Amino acid sequence: MEMTIRQLADELSVSKSTIGRAIVQLGLQDKLCKIGNKYVLSEKQILQIKLQLSKNDEEKTLHASSKTLHKEEKSLHASSKTLHKEEKSLQTISKTLHEEEKSLQVNQETQNSILQEQLSILNKQLAIKDHQIQILQEQIGQLTTAMESMATALTAAQALHAGTIQKQLTEHSDSIEQLPNQEQTKQKKGIFSRLFGRKKN
Repeated sequence: MEMTIRQLADELSVSKSTIGRAIVQLGLQDKLCKIGNKYVLSEKQILQIKLQLSKNDEEKTLHASSKTLHKEEKSLHASSKTLHKEEKSLQTISKTLHEEEKSLQVNQETQNSILQEQLSILNKQLAIKDHQIQILQEQIGQLTTAMESMATALTAAQALHAGTIQKQLTEHSDSIEQLPNQEQTKQKKGIFSRLFGRKKN
């Protein structure tokens, strides 16, 4: 069934200029039949125009999809660059953290070493103090024993001395009783002088 350009445009819900572009694309402008002042399209030409319009629509869709894909590709590229920058930043942060961790570990090991040395010195000092305390305790024990021995010896010496004096006094008293009174007085004075280390004039 033949149709005019207007009729075909109305049927396809497109403009006459759209039909005109399809006719030019197909090279049909010189092959159209004109009745009066209107161009009439044959069934074959109508089919060709419909196919061309369908092809144009597909090309438009593909072009739009291509533009969308291109935009998405650019967006992905930008995202990739951002991710790459973030990855480099994370690597830098990780490297910094690793260096700080190593520094902290070295500081901790140094502090532990210093504390171990100080603890060793303190243990040695405590051992020396314990030894000194032990020596002092032994000396105190020896002094206590010596003082006890001296006290015992002094007590014995005092008792011995007192006994000796008592004996001497008893012996001289017996001998003095056998002398006249004047001789007894002189004899007693001589005894006291000898005992107490002084003479009376």
